[in-house]
Amino acid sequence: MTRLDQERLAFVMHASFLTRSRLYWAGIVVVPLLLLSLQLMHYLPDPNWPGSNFHFLIVSLSACIALLMAVFMTVAASQLQDARVVFLSWAFLGISGIFAVHGLTTPGAIVPGFNPWVGFSAHLALLIGAICLALSTVEWHSTVERTIINRQRPLTIAFGTVLISFAFLALFSSFTGTHTGHAGTQPPVSTAPGSSTAPDDYGYVAASTASQTTAGRSLLSQFDVLEDEAVKRSVMVATLLLLGLVIFRYARIQRIAPNPLISGFLVSAIFLFQGQLSMSFAPVWNASWWLYHVLLFAAFVAALAGMVVEYAYSGSLRGVVAGLLLRDTIIQMQRGYTEVIVALVGAVEAKDVYTRGHTQRVSDLAVRIGEELRLPRERLRMLAQAAMLHDIGKIGVPDSILNKPGALTPEEFAAIREHPIRGHTIIKDVRSLQGVIGGVRSHHERLDGSGYPDGLKGNEIPLEARIIAVADMYDALTSLRPYRPAWSPERALELIDEQAGEKLDAACVRALHAVLNAQPATASSPATTTPVLAD
Repeated sequence: MTRLDQERLAFVMHASFLTRSRLYWAGIVVVPLLLLSLQLMHYLPDPNWPGSNFHFLIVSLSACIALLMAVFMTVAASQLQDARVVFLSWAFLGISGIFAVHGLTTPGAIVPGFNPWVGFSAHLALLIGAICLALSTVEWHSTVERTIINRQRPLTIAFGTVLISFAFLALFSSFTGTHTGHAGTQPPVSTAPGSSTAPDDYGYVAASTASQTTAGRSLLSQFDVLEDEAVKRSVMVATLLLLGLVIFRYARIQRIAPNPLISGFLVSAIFLFQGQLSMSFAPVWNASWWLYHVLLFAAFVAALAGMVVEYAYSGSLRGVVAGLLLRDTIIQMQRGYTEVIVALVGAVEAKDVYTRGHTQRVSDLAVRIGEELRLPRERLRMLAQAAMLHDIGKIGVPDSILNKPGALTPEEFAAIREHPIRGHTIIKDVRSLQGVIGGVRSHHERLDGSGYPDGLKGNEIPLEARIIAVADMYDALTSLRPYRPAWSPERALELIDEQAGEKLDAACVRALHAVLNAQPATASSPATTTPVLAD
């Protein structure tokens, strides 16, 4: 198969993958909303299926899965010392705790009568979850972050205490607000005007006055505001806006650097958004109303599945959540904050223990080569940034491939070869990094056109990319890799010299010799790197 045939096959396979991916996301977004709309407009059957006991079971199971996620995130938060993980743990803790109240106050399951808590708690669970999820996407100021991290345990205990108090208040008022003789496995359903069993604002049927004790009626009456139309709509709008923000942020990260955890969280946020719509507009006990329970259950399962799959790649809970934070940090770069470059690269290198320090060494060596070539200071700054970011696209490469001790399969090598394009995608919208795009995308191009991803030749390859190619190759050859020992500098230079003029820029190779003869490259050199990176 010729090179052209290989490129055509790769293009077709990539296009097919993109098509399947787009169909998948279109299905996630469209199918539940379409089903809900058709049922609410009576184009599809929307039968009434009352079932207190089943409602209690599915809500309790969903709450348990959310609680499991909360435990995982709490453990990760204690290890990573990052405020965003703390808010993630609180999101799932809040959802699980308040959603459990939704299940426990189901009329006819445990609570003997009807109450305002069963409807309100479902809305409140999503609101609290949406608030914490939105806060988990914020890059906090260092002072605020230190405060949250230092007080993580007491704050989490306080949050848990509030949830327990909420549950106690809801259950106590529900039990004392209804006569114990008023029980039933199925709540009566009636929408007739003036009916004593007409549903309240949340769709649940209120208990008759006769079935309540005087003290109970007085207690429950204190919470009538929970059934106020304005309160319900305000909670719904706030929840949808916050979940929309979360979806937007996760979608951007998914587009730039997809991975199973991000996909799981994005699917989860989408399902929570759709579940809020179903909860707000569907008639109680109808199939369209049960849809929100299915969506919330699926949301928690998707988040848990994403975490499990990512754990299989990284091998540690810390690595799972660190990958999520790393991808979120990319958003800060897209705002033009180049000061996060060093921290971001450090996180990338944490994925591959064999190349730790590689990016810094390549950047130092590339700047020295650029100085030898008499590049102006501004261009040296862009060269340093391009070299620091040249492997940023490896964010999307699984750890199992980066750290594989043996030879890569064709599929695994194809995944590695995508990292220049991924790197380009990550930084292309950053105005302050427009000058480094060529170095990031083209550092694996070769003068004879045998490189990737675009097969550029000669002077079509940006000078920064030609410099990085030489520095990258030298450092890669002289570093320990999982599949081979480190080469000696002499052996590495011999191979580089063989490729000079054919694959590698001869002037850059000569500059490399001059740099190494004058002052051997070190793993860190603040005299060169720090001033060059400064804006």
